[in-house]
Amino acid sequence: MIDLSAVSNDERLAGYVYERGVGRYKHRWNRDEAGFGPGKNGQVGKCHCSITLEVATRLLRNCVVEPVPYALGGDDEEGEDDAPRRVYNIYRGVPYVAVPSRPGASYHGYPWRGRMSATVRQTLEQRARDEGTLREFRKWLKAYGEG
Repeated sequence: MIDLSAVSNDERLAGYVYERGVGRYKHRWNRDEAGFGPGKNGQVGKCHCSITLEVATRLLRNCVVEPVPYALGGDDEEGEDDAPRRVYNIYRGVPYVAVPSRPGASYHGYPWRGRMSATVRQTLEQRARDEGTLREFRKWLKAYGEG
C-alpha cells in the first residue's frame, strides 16, 4: 500500500513559485528528453525542452514531498523554515527533483538521479503506472538510481 500522505498540494508550498533563475541554463538543452551532460563539477541533469514554465509550475503544485525526517530544512534567522528540501514528480516517466532556488520563495528542478525514499519511489511509480509511463520510469531508475 502506498502512503498517499506524501502526495502534495502541500500547504507549505502554497506561496512558492517555480523559478529557473536569471541566466540559468545549466539544466536546459534543445532535446525533448531528459539526460545528463558535462558540467564543471561532473554530470549535470538536462531537462526535456518541452518543460515550459507552466508545465514546471504544474509539476511543483502536484509534487511529492520527501517525507520527514529528510524533507525539513533547518532553522533560518526569522524562525523555523519548514519548507521541504526536496520535492519530486515525474514528466514523461522521468523522475524530477526540485530544490529551493530562493529559500522561502521558489524552487527549481532537474532530472533526478541517486537515491530517493521508498515512499517517494512508490508514489512516483504509481503515477507512472497511471500515466502509462511505467516502462520509462523503471528504465530511468535502473540507469540512474543507486541501490
